[in-house]
Amino acid sequence: MKRILIDGTPISCQIDGLTQYILNVVLRLDYSAYQYTLLLRPNQCPEHYLDRLRETNVQIEEVDISPIGPLRDIQFARYLRKCCHFDAVFIPSNQFPLALRLPTIYVVHDLIYEQFPEQLGKLCRLKRCYLRHVLKKGLMRAKYVIAVSNYTKNEIIRCYGAQYQDKIQVVYEGWEHLLDYQIEPPQNINIHFQKYMLYVGSSRGHKNLSRLIAAIQQCAANLPENFGLVIVGNQQMFTAQQLQVIREINSQREIIQLTGWLRNSDLAYCFQHANAFIFPSLCEGFGIPVLEAYFHKVPLLLSNQSSLPEVAGEAAIYFNPTDINDIANTIIRFVQEKNHDDLIQKQTCRMKLYSWKKTAITISNIITSIWDTK
Repeated sequence: MKRILIDGTPISCQIDGLTQYILNVVLRLDYSAYQYTLLLRPNQCPEHYLDRLRETNVQIEEVDISPIGPLRDIQFARYLRKCCHFDAVFIPSNQFPLALRLPTIYVVHDLIYEQFPEQLGKLCRLKRCYLRHVLKKGLMRAKYVIAVSNYTKNEIIRCYGAQYQDKIQVVYEGWEHLLDYQIEPPQNINIHFQKYMLYVGSSRGHKNLSRLIAAIQQCAANLPENFGLVIVGNQQMFTAQQLQVIREINSQREIIQLTGWLRNSDLAYCFQHANAFIFPSLCEGFGIPVLEAYFHKVPLLLSNQSSLPEVAGEAAIYFNPTDINDIANTIIRFVQEKNHDDLIQKQTCRMKLYSWKKTAITISNIITSIWDTK
């Protein structure tokens, strides 16, 4: 039986989009034809997922391999020298190991570093060069490349050339992980508003929170007394200027509430009671929050850029994320409209296009095609 190595080293206990992607695909792969080995960093896989993985036929191996950076390449090279008994490798993140020469399926999620290199922090130019080198090697060496949206595929071709077009296949993401989120009485959060828009995500620059906050400041006088914006997520990259604007907005009456990172059940509670989900991002490889809003039957106010219109289709209200006036006017129009049942019906139909099961079946078929001699 052929042996397939899966790189799960990007998996983190504080679950992010990439962790969700890897775990939900691995849990649903077809284990009947091949023997799979999943690499995990020690103490990094969420325990409830680890229990489910142990119920499959995947072999779990813990290794000290960094999820990103030059050190990762050194560590991965050492591992491959010791364990050369694999027939193929599945790399489900952008971080292609430079030492890898085996037949590989390689997943590219986004090219955000191309558009927003400043988010890489110190030595951003050097880091950007490194990430470009890694991705280009992955495109060159992988037998098959998976892009999570047509937008991402087109970005790969735009930045790295049309010579890779034929080996890139678009495979969408799924939503069934949301079934695990039990909605319980909140333990770590108290929503301050009777009605609210919800934003969930990081405060990195491409998420465009500065313009969303400015739009709220602009339309605050037109919002109902009991209506606010709840921002859920890691706040480490909020700027002093953003925090100052929020304080100014809230000085008259509280309109913006920052919760920080929340556990899944509290997050599900926030979704379940939200009147709208707003997502002003400038760049997304796929956009899992779209499916999260669909799942919870929450009307979606959405940026009209990158992959988001592709994923959401006609089941969202769109705005120009670079135009503060357009964001503010969209919020006001939504608040003034009383009935959004038609939008929810469209979301329910649209959601049927996506499934982690479909994703895993397609990837299993791609793995099988590695040895297709036709």
